Amino acid sequence: METLSTPTINHISAVVKLHKLSDSLGFIEKIAEEIAQGLNLNIVKKVSNKFEPIGRTLVYILSESHLAIHTWPEFNLMHIDLVSCSNTTLTDFDRVLAGILREFQVVEYKSKSHNI
Repeated sequence: METLSTPTINHISAVVKLHKLSDSLGFIEKIAEEIAQGLNLNIVKKVSNKFEPIGRTLVYILSESHLAIHTWPEFNLMHIDLVSCSNTTLTDFDRVLAGILREFQVVEYKSKSHNI
C-alpha cells in the first residue's frame, strides 16, 4: 500500500479566564488579529456571530487553516482554537498570547497542543 505524504497539522487550544471579559466584537477581533500577526499567519476571511443575550464566536479562515475564538462573558471565559499547517509551536502560541493578554487581568490560563 502506498503512503500519502501530508503536512503536519498543529492543533493548539487555550482557555482563558479574565477578571472582566468584554462582549464586543472589536475585543476578540483585536486578539485574533494580534495572534495571526504574532504567529505570521495569513487571514483570508472572517466570520462572526453574536449570541443572545451575550457571547460571540469569531472564526478566521487562514491560508494555513483556521483560528476560532469563542466567548462566554457571563463566565469571563474565552476559548481560542488554532489549527495550522505552519510550524507554530505551543511555546510560540503561549508567548504571543502572553504578550496580547498582558494588559488584562488573567485569572486562569490553560493551553495544550497536539500534532496530527
